[in-house]
Amino acid sequence: MSDDSTSMREDDREWHASFKPSWGPEATLVYAIPSNVGSSDPAILQDSNLRLVSEGRDVRFARFIPTPSLTPNSLSLQKSRTVITTEHGVPLATPQQIPFRDLAAAVGSGPPMEKSAWTLASILFDELQPGDLGSARDPGYEHRIRKDLLSSFWSSLCADNAQKAVTSASSAEERAIAHLTANDIVKACEVLIEAKDFHLATLVAQLPADQIMAEDMAGQIDEWRKLCVLSEVTEPIRALYELCAGKVGICEGKKGPVEDQAKTFVISQRFGLEWERTFGLRLWYATGAEESIEAAVTQYYNDMRSDEPIKPIPAFTKDASREDILWGLLTLFAALKDAISFPSLADIIAPRNIIDDPADFRFSFQLHNALMHLLPTSTDQAKLDRLSHDFATQLESQGEWLWSIFVLLHLSDSEDRRKAIQNTLSCHAKSIAPDETAFPFSHLISDFKIPARWIWEAKALEARSISQDHVQEITYLQNANNWHEAHQTLCRTVGPQCIIEQDYDTLAKLLDGFGEGASKIAEAWQYGGEIYEDFLDLIKSPLQADETEEADRGSEKDPKASAVERLLDTLPSLVRERQGQFAFEEGIAIREIASEVASIIAKGGYKDLDASRILQLPLTDVQRRRLSAEMTLNRFRDAMRGSSR
Repeated sequence: MSDDSTSMREDDREWHASFKPSWGPEATLVYAIPSNVGSSDPAILQDSNLRLVSEGRDVRFARFIPTPSLTPNSLSLQKSRTVITTEHGVPLATPQQIPFRDLAAAVGSGPPMEKSAWTLASILFDELQPGDLGSARDPGYEHRIRKDLLSSFWSSLCADNAQKAVTSASSAEERAIAHLTANDIVKACEVLIEAKDFHLATLVAQLPADQIMAEDMAGQIDEWRKLCVLSEVTEPIRALYELCAGKVGICEGKKGPVEDQAKTFVISQRFGLEWERTFGLRLWYATGAEESIEAAVTQYYNDMRSDEPIKPIPAFTKDASREDILWGLLTLFAALKDAISFPSLADIIAPRNIIDDPADFRFSFQLHNALMHLLPTSTDQAKLDRLSHDFATQLESQGEWLWSIFVLLHLSDSEDRRKAIQNTLSCHAKSIAPDETAFPFSHLISDFKIPARWIWEAKALEARSISQDHVQEITYLQNANNWHEAHQTLCRTVGPQCIIEQDYDTLAKLLDGFGEGASKIAEAWQYGGEIYEDFLDLIKSPLQADETEEADRGSEKDPKASAVERLLDTLPSLVRERQGQFAFEEGIAIREIASEVASIIAKGGYKDLDASRILQLPLTDVQRRRLSAEMTLNRFRDAMRGSSR
């Protein structure tokens, strides 16, 4: 695309001139819109009162509407059953298997969709309880018991919609069909009996049909078709006969003369069924009593790929590309029984299939942790990790940063996990008191197994970038055993400030904090921390007149003599190594230290030192001339004193 705006199309020029939306801290969206445009979608985003007004457009800030119940009891239950270990020095969360019935109980009176999902998962995947088995102790009956449990659950799931259909039905047969879509055979018979259709009531009472009845009913329908009387049978009655024949999909009509024609229709479409009741017909009337759940799932799965128009779309949308989470659980169960190919777990639990809020990832994350133990190694790990990242961001944006770190512990890659956790700690370091025994510090290191070093480094970063407290920064870095960073900050920032401000107590305290750490950065320490230590040795115990002779003898026991010797070597070497390139305050501090050394020497101490070494100190021209004059005067005085003897 050309950079010359004159050759661009109008839409290209507008795109180049536009303010590109971006994300700021704590999931804040920064965007620009024309001044005469209203606020963002109130169902998703909440505009901040802060805005930057300019000619033609405003820069605005918005955040997602807070999600209620972001950390419900069911999530707390999962957290309590999560084992946290370390992998390559990075904490890793491993969810333990929890009975789905416990998760359903933890939901309580929470969202009905979640309750239904956990309940269905319990029916499909939990170990059967003694109360479920009843009098059947043979493991061979397990598939029938699960099917009975699913049948009861699915009936209650379909009951409300079935009752609405009963209310709006125009005939007794349609009301009977509506009752049957919730597996309420008794009420269907009552409706038919009230309508004096005893024959049809007798047939419906025998549902679900066995093989003999199904063949008889199918034969009856074929006979009507051959006798050209199918057109005289109403569609609801034809549908009831089809159900009795075990056919729940297409109701075949008949072609021919107008008077003999009968319309072909799909039962689910003709009677306005949702996908739940459409699947229910296959569960209750299209599979035999001995057949398992996966047989009904497989039949619906295959029918959707041929002639069944009703797809398992979530109730909150009309988007046919989405699939209800309940159907996802059913397909997962069937795949585990080798009835169909394995679905993608990431697609099953995608938020778009669960909830109408595109920015709510909580339940998807919970489902992943609960279902992952059922599957072989996932091929969708990148998508599942993205889910953890998204939910962690959602939590953090609403102030739940500790929960956010817990979620990030589930990332599969140790390096990705380390970076994500450290970034979160850095953003919220101010909320962590610098006490390893206090909450949340203790919670992070004991429960989440996060190295204390990471927390101290995060606090050091906050002290450097936000608080601008470099003394605390060094202390935190020392606590983290990050000697190189602490030493660098000391030499470039705090050390020079302490020299200039003559805050020697703070400098001494920081130097003591290195302790044995100084030996781990020996080379850097020689040209940094050791210079400041030697300087403190000089200014704390200035050379006394009666010590001059001992200093002249170069006593090895004199720490000041050793400090002067080292500084005479180190300061010129440092200047040569850095080629004289120092930050402003650092350069001033180096000259102050050199000046102190020169002053001690000029006062008469260490007269046997090589004058060329002294003059190599990083001094200003004025200081160097003054030092030369004082040294010359001292030499003259010594010479005069010697001649007078």
